[in-house]
Amino acid sequence: MSIRVKLYMSYLAMVFLPMVLILGFVVFVLYAGGMQDLREYFRVEKEEKTNQSLIYGELKYVLENDTDKLSSPAYTDKLQRRLADQWAGLIMAKDGIVTEVPVFLKELSPHEDWQGLFDKLPNTVSFKAFKFQINEIAFRYPDGHNGQMLLLRRYDVVPPLWRPIGTLIFIAFIGLSSLILTYYVSRSIIRPIHALKTAALQIKDGDLSQKVVVRSKGEVGQLAAAFEAMRIQLKESIDQSLQYEENRKQLLSHISHDLKTPISAIKGYVEGIMDGIANTDEKRQRYMETIYHKANDMDQLIDELFLFSKLDLHKVAFDFKTIDSVKYLEHYLEEQRFDLEKSGVKLSFQSPPGVQLLIAADPDKLGRVLTNILNNSEKYMGQLPESAEKRVTVSVREKGSDVLVAIEDTGPGIEKEDLPYIFDRFYRAEQSRNSETGGSGLGLAIVKQIIEGHGGTVWAENVEGGGARFCFQLPRAEPVRTVVIEHEEHSNH
Repeated sequence: MSIRVKLYMSYLAMVFLPMVLILGFVVFVLYAGGMQDLREYFRVEKEEKTNQSLIYGELKYVLENDTDKLSSPAYTDKLQRRLADQWAGLIMAKDGIVTEVPVFLKELSPHEDWQGLFDKLPNTVSFKAFKFQINEIAFRYPDGHNGQMLLLRRYDVVPPLWRPIGTLIFIAFIGLSSLILTYYVSRSIIRPIHALKTAALQIKDGDLSQKVVVRSKGEVGQLAAAFEAMRIQLKESIDQSLQYEENRKQLLSHISHDLKTPISAIKGYVEGIMDGIANTDEKRQRYMETIYHKANDMDQLIDELFLFSKLDLHKVAFDFKTIDSVKYLEHYLEEQRFDLEKSGVKLSFQSPPGVQLLIAADPDKLGRVLTNILNNSEKYMGQLPESAEKRVTVSVREKGSDVLVAIEDTGPGIEKEDLPYIFDRFYRAEQSRNSETGGSGLGLAIVKQIIEGHGGTVWAENVEGGGARFCFQLPRAEPVRTVVIEHEEHSNH
């Protein structure tokens, strides 16, 4: 509910709720006291006015036909008592001087100036919060004196304290209902705002781990949702920045380590040449070849670092084409077979006969994936004895809506605890795949970046009986246009 609607509803409730509460209070009082009390109230009011009228009619008859009765104390006392029972009384005067005030009125107002009241002759007068109506009656005594009387009769039977009590109850209902409504309306607004304030202070202090939880709806809920989205985005941005900073530190550390080793070797061989240690043509030739290989390793390391940094920042453009993965692998592996055989590694390829498996891929980047995996297998199979069989088997097959490529070697395999991390940047296993085998530690990380850039997945697993299997899976493409990759187009893998 929006704040505007809440305020409108609270305003309406402040008007109608007191009325409903008062009505409920009246009903409660009536049921608590009984409906008989209410009927008795109306009965008394009706009878009182009727009796007052009867006594007044009788008095009028006496004044017109038998004024001698007014000189009789017994008659006037009886008349005053009858009037007192009906909350009325007669103030009598003779020649303008008050001669009689009923006991009933004296008890209601003991200190009243009755002569002054008689002289002023107001229309109404109040005694103990009861209102009395005054009617003046003039007559003549039998002895010839002028007589006057004031008939005071109550015309409001409401108890004296009911008016202030009713007013106080009405004010109390209005105040209480307004207070309760104001409290709940302000609470529904202030509490979520206070929660947002707390979250803002936490964000200001750099604590982005606390979730902004506001159950309110409307404008405050939308503001809370915006705060939570801002917190998540800030946290992700900071975490990403921290990760980038950690990656940068790690990158610098590994670069310095991986570059220092070949540079130290190059310096050592150059100093050997300068100091005359390489005193024969054969030694000098061997030294120069070693220097060349170390410089070539440094060049490859720099190329891998440059490519990985571009992939990591998503600044590498992929030139996707629809290619037949079976023909592509046949051509590519034919190029690699000669180099692997020089290292004593046999390369074989398995594919389903007569099947065309189309994928959308960047041929150059896919070639880099295959090269890095094959080089990785070649390096670790180099640890095997000379008599051990060194073989790499590449297979491709359809798997659902994807194409699965598996590269299996007969090397030492991968330790179980290293499997989840071998595609991380600069990761090297501590045992079978350690730093002695060389490499930058970026080859498989580049593989992962390229495959994920193609919308695929890559993983590694061990083969029963020894060896490792690297698999990557790419989505199949619609047969739009098949690009046949010629042998000469991919000589630079």
